[in-house]
Amino acid sequence: MKVEKLWGGRFEELPPKEIVDFLSGRDVKGIPPCDERLIPYDLWGNRAHLFMLCQQGIVSKQDGKKILKGLKELESLYQKGMFKLDSSKEDVHSNIESFLINRIGIESGGKIHTGRSRNDQIGLDMRLYLRDQVMGYIEGLIELIESLLKRAEEHCSTLMPGYTHHQPAMVTTFGHLLLSFAEALSRDVERFTHWFALFNKNPLGAAAGYGTSFPLDRRLTSKLLGFDGPTENVTDPITQRWEPETELGYDIAVMMDHLSTMAQTLILLSTSEFNMVRLSDRHSTGSSIMPQKRNPCSLEVIKAKTAFAHGILVSLLSAGKGLFVGYNRDTQWTKYWVMDLVDETKPALPVMTDVIRLLQVHETEMLTQAEEGFIGATPLMEWMVTSFGLPLRKAKMIMEKAVKYSERFELEEVSYRSLMKALKEMEIDLPITEKDVKKIQRPERILSQKLAIGTPSVKRVQENLISLRGKVKKSRAWLILQGKRIQKARELMERMEKQIRN
Repeated sequence: MKVEKLWGGRFEELPPKEIVDFLSGRDVKGIPPCDERLIPYDLWGNRAHLFMLCQQGIVSKQDGKKILKGLKELESLYQKGMFKLDSSKEDVHSNIESFLINRIGIESGGKIHTGRSRNDQIGLDMRLYLRDQVMGYIEGLIELIESLLKRAEEHCSTLMPGYTHHQPAMVTTFGHLLLSFAEALSRDVERFTHWFALFNKNPLGAAAGYGTSFPLDRRLTSKLLGFDGPTENVTDPITQRWEPETELGYDIAVMMDHLSTMAQTLILLSTSEFNMVRLSDRHSTGSSIMPQKRNPCSLEVIKAKTAFAHGILVSLLSAGKGLFVGYNRDTQWTKYWVMDLVDETKPALPVMTDVIRLLQVHETEMLTQAEEGFIGATPLMEWMVTSFGLPLRKAKMIMEKAVKYSERFELEEVSYRSLMKALKEMEIDLPITEKDVKKIQRPERILSQKLAIGTPSVKRVQENLISLRGKVKKSRAWLILQGKRIQKARELMERMEKQIRN
């Protein structure tokens, strides 16, 4: 008998490999060196810098051809998995330059570093890496929001209790709840988009932080790399190397807070005590000893990763607190932190999207609980204010007494008898019937009375859906535009490469 897992016999479906990887973290697998991820970005930066040097007459076309040939050979080896970083050469920049010198000689290969420092090289590599991650987060957020909108439309009239302090408070719908998550995530999209406005600027040409006497064309390299333009000050991106990482870290931490809130809500709603939703087997795990267990582990891992994100953000912020002008080796560690942060959090978006897509909703149980816990007390109070002109504070005092008396009768809603007793005690005479008291507290009637913008009524939920779909459409268009701009930069790079080869 072969045993691969210590649980799973009670499940219809086991979590797939990507979910298992998400849940297991680093338990049985490691992570690659940070600079391995930067190889394609460093190659891109090298080519852009080379083309600019040739265009400016700083490096001859003949040397440019040799350097380009060496870079293309290295790129081919990397794509085949045959180029590995040598730790004795310290970093990705040194590895690539050493490869070139070994392949084509120092007379040509030694010219690639003209007008550069490793300071502006790493600043460039990281901005290119971070920019790709930002676009990936936006894409993941859009997919999750669309999943939420689809399920929200299905459940725009699915009644359930809304909560404050973990207790039933007011009637809402499951669709409205999902839209509240989608709206928070749409702000996350805006935050990630704003990263571009702040940091899609080219640091190449800053050298060690004070420029160089070579006549570099920073506008040209900006076009070749898909940036909005060069940084206006060359010292700033070197001194504040931590800042693009930290801005992304903040955006991620806020996003993870939103995902963690979703996770905790769904965990509680899926417990046997609430029994309003059921997670797919794909997002549940069993116990190595208890055969009945069905644990919401995907959601619990999202909460853990949120705590991780908070810690990384504090580390990133702290790296920028005591820097002297110019480069400080402190900021090297921001690379490790932000890459760890991306590794831990980025997969949370497709996981949560899958959770929402496969979520089973127990509509009958939701409605049952929307009729309990005196959830109609507030609408009944408001009806008394509207119908009889009572001051709200007086109406609330009446309802508090009515709730108290109903609890003594072990009821879950305000009874006519209790309300009459409360009115009599306060010496107030109102023409209220038992039918009124019952009708006003019905969840369907309560929902129909919520008319203001943003409330859970079906009409307002439909408006919210339309608005959020418009935002998603706009975000997708922005993402496509950025992709086209980067593709345009690569096409310009190819044209310049042909000029050098010919």
